Amino acid sequence: MFTLRDAREAGLTHGQIDTRVASVWTHVHDGVYRMPGVQPTWKGDLLAACWAGSAPIAISHRSAAGLFELPGGRTDLIELTCRRWRRSQRSGLVVHESRRFDNADIECVDGIPVMRPERVVLDLAGMHPNRRYVEILVQAARRKRLITFESTRDVFDQHARRGLRGVRALRTVLDLWDPAQRPTESDMETRLLQLLVDGGWPAPSPQYEICDRVGNFVARVDMALPTLKVAIEYDSKQEHSDEFQLQRDARRRNRLVAAGWRVISARYADVSSGGAELLDAIDAIARTA
Repeated sequence: MFTLRDAREAGLTHGQIDTRVASVWTHVHDGVYRMPGVQPTWKGDLLAACWAGSAPIAISHRSAAGLFELPGGRTDLIELTCRRWRRSQRSGLVVHESRRFDNADIECVDGIPVMRPERVVLDLAGMHPNRRYVEILVQAARRKRLITFESTRDVFDQHARRGLRGVRALRTVLDLWDPAQRPTESDMETRLLQLLVDGGWPAPSPQYEICDRVGNFVARVDMALPTLKVAIEYDSKQEHSDEFQLQRDARRRNRLVAAGWRVISARYADVSSGGAELLDAIDAIARTA
């Protein structure tokens, strides 16, 4: 993938360039070409789209989420943000024109200019202004160590404004974000966290470390209600299926019980169906506490 400027800097004359443009090179965008026989790739097409525009320009929204492997990301389209797009539109190309960004909002991923993750979170919140989705997105970005509370709050304070879609949902998630807590380890664990909050339980703690009465480490559990000493473990369909893993889980559960904790298992069906039985079990424990 290359531009006309690259061709000139390589020493080709105007006549040589005109000949190759007419009969050899594969046209990608105005002024951007691919060598014949080269297999197109999504990342190559992302870079070509950025070369077709004027700086500042960056891959953004769903394509940026695809590069960062975040929920809502897509690798079947090219989505970017620039100040002004003067090129012809192409199928699968989504262009956002905005004056509310500069080079400080851009970083490089595999040689491709991409909106920084905090801006991607804000932009995707605008596309899907739903608190549940935004929380799943934020937790995933935290797991990948793409964002921190401080960096996300700074970008939010800089770019969020009244009437902008997604601002309310992201503000709610930021208000609930406890920087002292670890992120969840999967999207399903985030959904489990949401289920507990919606069920009225305050401050469930993801990836909570439990120690015994003398302070020795016992286990780190997926979710905990420390005031009740209830540990909730999410068991996926794929995990805990062989006899050795089951034995290890049993020993681990026994250690937690010996430390004075109650252990509840949450399955995929519990989380996806609303968790009525799971919440009832926690209620029962609370009544006897």
